[in-house]
Amino acid sequence: MHLTPAGRCSQASEDRHRCEAGNKEGEIAEEASTSSRRKGGRPPGNSSGIPARGLLAVFLWLCTEGGCSAQVYNLSLAVDEGLPADTLVGDISAGLPPGEGHPGGFFLSEGSGESAVLADFHVHTDTGIIRTAQRLDREQRARYSFVAATLRGEMVQVEITVSDVNDHPPRFPWDSLQLNISELSPPGSAFRLPGARDPDAGSFSTQGYTLLPTPEPDGAEGPLFQLRYGALPEPLDLVLLRRLDRERTDSHRLLVEAWDGGSPRLSCRLRVEIRVLDENDNPPAFGQSEYRVRLREDASPGSVVCRLQATDPDLGANGEVRYLINRRQSDPARFFAVEEQSGLLRLSRPLDREARALHHVFVQARDGGAEPEVTSVLVSIEVLDVNDNSPVLQLLYLTETGAASISEGARPGDYVARVSVSDRDEAEQAAGDGIAVTLKGGEGAFSLRPGGSVGAGGVYFLCVEGPLDRESRDLYELHLEATDSGSPPRSTQETLLLRVSDLNDQPPAFPQPRYSAAVSEAASPGTAVLRLSASDADEPGSPNAQVQYALEASAGSGPELFHIDPVSGMISTRGSLDREREATLELLVVVRDLGEPPLSASCLVSVRVEDANDNEPVFEQQVYNASLAEHTGPGHCLLQVTFATDADSGQFGHIEYLLYDGFHNYEKSKAFQIDPNTGHICVSQDIDREADPSTYDLLVKATDGGALSAQAFVRIEIEDINDNHPVFDPATYVTSVSSYTQPGTEIISVVATDSDSGIYGIVTYELVPGDFSSLFTVDTSTGIIYLISTLSHLEHNSVIVTVSARDGGGLTSIVNAAVTVNVLQTALAPAIFERSCYTFSVPEDVPEDNPIGTVKAREPLNSLEVISYRISSGDLYGRFSIDPQFGIIRTKKQLDHETQGLTVLTVQSQLGNSAVYSSTQVNITVIDVNDNPPVFLTESDKITILRSTPPGTALYIAHAEDKDSGLNGLISYTISSNQSNAFTIDPGLGVVYLTKRLSTDKHNEYTLHLTAEDHGSPIQSSLLTLTVIVKEQKVGPTLSFGNLVYQVEISETSLLDAKILQVQAHSLDPQYNASNIVYSLEPSIDSTFFRINPDIGWIYLRKPLNYELTQSYNFRAFVTCLQDRSGQNASTTVIVNVLDENDNSPVFMRETYFFEIEESPVPQGVVGTIIAIDSDSGKNGQLSYFLLSDGKYFKMNSNTGEIIKWVALDHERQAHHQLIILVTDYGAPRRNATATAYISVCDVNDNRPFFPQLPSGKEINMKVLEGQPGGTLVTTVFAKDLDSGNNGVVLYSLSSGKNLILMHNKKCIKMMSEVKKPVNMEPLIFIHGKAPLC
Repeated sequence: MHLTPAGRCSQASEDRHRCEAGNKEGEIAEEASTSSRRKGGRPPGNSSGIPARGLLAVFLWLCTEGGCSAQVYNLSLAVDEGLPADTLVGDISAGLPPGEGHPGGFFLSEGSGESAVLADFHVHTDTGIIRTAQRLDREQRARYSFVAATLRGEMVQVEITVSDVNDHPPRFPWDSLQLNISELSPPGSAFRLPGARDPDAGSFSTQGYTLLPTPEPDGAEGPLFQLRYGALPEPLDLVLLRRLDRERTDSHRLLVEAWDGGSPRLSCRLRVEIRVLDENDNPPAFGQSEYRVRLREDASPGSVVCRLQATDPDLGANGEVRYLINRRQSDPARFFAVEEQSGLLRLSRPLDREARALHHVFVQARDGGAEPEVTSVLVSIEVLDVNDNSPVLQLLYLTETGAASISEGARPGDYVARVSVSDRDEAEQAAGDGIAVTLKGGEGAFSLRPGGSVGAGGVYFLCVEGPLDRESRDLYELHLEATDSGSPPRSTQETLLLRVSDLNDQPPAFPQPRYSAAVSEAASPGTAVLRLSASDADEPGSPNAQVQYALEASAGSGPELFHIDPVSGMISTRGSLDREREATLELLVVVRDLGEPPLSASCLVSVRVEDANDNEPVFEQQVYNASLAEHTGPGHCLLQVTFATDADSGQFGHIEYLLYDGFHNYEKSKAFQIDPNTGHICVSQDIDREADPSTYDLLVKATDGGALSAQAFVRIEIEDINDNHPVFDPATYVTSVSSYTQPGTEIISVVATDSDSGIYGIVTYELVPGDFSSLFTVDTSTGIIYLISTLSHLEHNSVIVTVSARDGGGLTSIVNAAVTVNVLQTALAPAIFERSCYTFSVPEDVPEDNPIGTVKAREPLNSLEVISYRISSGDLYGRFSIDPQFGIIRTKKQLDHETQGLTVLTVQSQLGNSAVYSSTQVNITVIDVNDNPPVFLTESDKITILRSTPPGTALYIAHAEDKDSGLNGLISYTISSNQSNAFTIDPGLGVVYLTKRLSTDKHNEYTLHLTAEDHGSPIQSSLLTLTVIVKEQKVGPTLSFGNLVYQVEISETSLLDAKILQVQAHSLDPQYNASNIVYSLEPSIDSTFFRINPDIGWIYLRKPLNYELTQSYNFRAFVTCLQDRSGQNASTTVIVNVLDENDNSPVFMRETYFFEIEESPVPQGVVGTIIAIDSDSGKNGQLSYFLLSDGKYFKMNSNTGEIIKWVALDHERQAHHQLIILVTDYGAPRRNATATAYISVCDVNDNRPFFPQLPSGKEINMKVLEGQPGGTLVTTVFAKDLDSGNNGVVLYSLSSGKNLILMHNKKCIKMMSEVKKPVNMEPLIFIHGKAPLC
């Protein structure tokens, strides 16, 4: 019992309490009345009979309206469930405060209606005692609540709690349960079980579960399951501990117990039956690990090979086994098939033991599971051989290309192919010698020879037997036939289409050996001149027939001025032409094919260069500078003064070049010459820079037919080349040394000189290897020889050392210096010069016997001998002497610097009469003095110029030579006497220039005094008198065309009198009337096709054109002036190129073609060739061939017109083929033609007879009654052969059946005698033909 005071109602909630009291008034009164009736009395103080509940409600309302301060108290009571009725529960008055008296009664909030309180309890309102009215059940109602009020206004809130007792055991929803668990469920898998429910609360509810032990099958490894649960009410799970195996145990029975926490505890059990679900966890298993079968290769498709059987312990679809062949691992060609249900392995296509003698088939057994298990087994099938193969021919081409072609240059006996024959049947594999091979076709050009080596049976060689010529026949059809020795024999035919490959044995050819053409010299580069065409009879389209054109070098400048297109043969100009240089150019045109080796032909083309110049000669340069290496061969042209041009025609346009020495116009140059037409300056004699002048000044004059001229000056510097070898002077040296001479001692000096200049004149020395060269060394620059080894060990009295000299260009001395060193076996030392080399200089004008210098040698210690001196070498001309006692060198003759500027002497010293001497080198330089004046080659000269010569023109070059050197030989030029200031001279070059126009000066002649002075001391000079003659220039009217070359293209279908083009000319004189000019065409073959309007220059077509005959026309047009009696005219070149039109249709060589070909199971290549021609050129003449019909069996090579069989032909299916061939060109619009080709397919014996009424592989079963007399008709058989002719005639015979007879080959089988037992017979069929088949 628990008492809790409720306190007072607050004033703030009075209104809400009034509302609630008013609402509950009726309920309280009703409950009080009900309670009173149940007790059999009334509450105290209620004499009016108002129900207690109503009084309680009235009381609550009055308190609410009157603001009473009634208190509410709480009373908590508890009673155990299951106690008998009238058990005391408690007293309501216990909920009132202690110390107060009994209230005298209570009003209850429960009425007499559906009150659970009054139904389960007896509440005495007068005493407040509460007792149970019946046994309570907590699981039905665990709590009761009501309000009891006193007359004093107190209220007690009564709470009655029914306490739980363990009166219910746990209960599962079902007594038994069935679970379906897959046998593949992994350990640890949990399966939810229904939990047990216990209406009791607390510890009396379900507390746990236990898996009771059950009988396990024999061999069990332990429990399969365990229970898993947490704090209740957590779910209950059945956990799998080990994997299940349906095939061992398909069900399990478990007993699960649930228990509560009472004492004693209550429990219940759940029977769980687990059914193990089958999974596809077992693969099918074959009864054998491998199947081995033997099968004949002629077994018919559908034959049973073997039966396979596999089992699977799984249930249902998982255990249903189906069979299939693993095509990835075996039998991709599908020779075999297996029945899916029965496992019966059958043959599905014919076998060939020769192709494959052993088949490995992997057969899979697959169950029907969702993820099926698969097991494979190997079936090895050995194919038994049957004689069913014909001989096989194999070709290995032994030609250079390895293809079916042979060069036309092959000689008899050359190998074409290696032919090997074999038979794949086992019985005949080694019987190659028993196979006969024959060759047909070739018309004797080829033969078949057996292989001659040991063990070469079945090998033959196809060889060349006769000469071949591709141009006569380019294709041979050969037939090889191999027949074995079987019965009946089998044969094989092989057709060879052997092409004769082209050999480059046909050279190209021009239609004519010489051609002529004309082109204007004013034609621009690229102008077409002539088109050549050569042909080659070799195979069209091959390199042997493809030609290329080239211009070969010739005597003239043709290859430099013209270009020929290597493919088209069109000759065109490459650069500017100069008619004055060469009026006619001879071109050597060579055409070569592309074969190996290439063949060639040539023709000459003469090109006439037509004049188009009308101006006076003019040089673009006044002075030309050139250089020439000395000793350049005569005829070498080093310079061409091509800038002298004259636009005049006829004699006024002809320019002639002349070359003079620069000092006198009337003396031609001896060292050089000029081509009068081309202006090439060439060498005319050998020039040696060391002996001849190093500079040449030349005058070039260009003079036309009207005596007008121009001049230019050419200065040619002669360049030194390495044309001189070093020369030793002297070439022999002799000296003596003591055998005790120490290494490092200077022995002697050798000297070599080179006449060349620069690096070519620098000389270096080297020892030539010899017996004693290792004892000495030579200074490479000075030529001094030193001893590098002792001489005491030598057994010889003298040694010879050879020294070679090399210049900077690599030339070596022709004669080497030979140095003889006498080795004296004495300790006496020679007199040694104080210096190894002396250098002196002396002017060239010193008198004779003039001292130059002194050399001195020192005698050795303790020597009393006298030293003597002598010049041993170097003084070739005897110009020097030496005092033998004192060593003074003097001049002996007059010196000349210009002749020899340096002399190298070798001076020796000798001690008494001793053979030992030493030497030194003396270099004497002859100093130049100004002893030579400049010298002109002539004292006077004369030139002629035009009055119209422009200022700045170089008129003359004066050249003087001074033999002195340095400043003494440096020349300056001046004009010392000048009538006017119209001329000036270059002081260094001596070129005389015109400084002003002479048109205002009336002088016709000028005299100039040209002085040449050197820079020596004293100055020396010379004088040249130059006379300049001035002439007037005659100018006349000149005509000129607007273009020097006119080119036009015109179609060959152009109409007559069509306008081609207009040429126009004009006068260079603005005062001349151009209306008086007349146009005309030159008379030539090309110009006859055209005419010209003489007044306006329009050219018209006069004759029809045909491109196939002439592709280009070249002629000249002239213009003349009617008032010019001299007949002067101008010309231009007109080139008319004809354009090809597609005006010719292709034409077949024949309208109808017939071909024959044997039927064959394989394609045989080319059947024949259709040929058409088209006279047009280019795309208009390019042809393509097409098939308009029968594209199923044949194709057409669109380029060559070859008909190609590209599938096998069968005479029995179609014996004749008709082809329609279309040929078309590529013109616009296209033109075409058609032809018909008939192809007959010849029959060969390629079909076996067969019985139409007998299925393949089956037997004829006939029933004959025993006892039938002979002659009785048994049956009639009929055989058919699809071949034609004799190949299709069928003969019959019986191979067995002694009591039967085949009547007269009439296909009737009759009895010969009475039949008493079954008879097996096998009809044989024979057919006529080359190779009977059965």
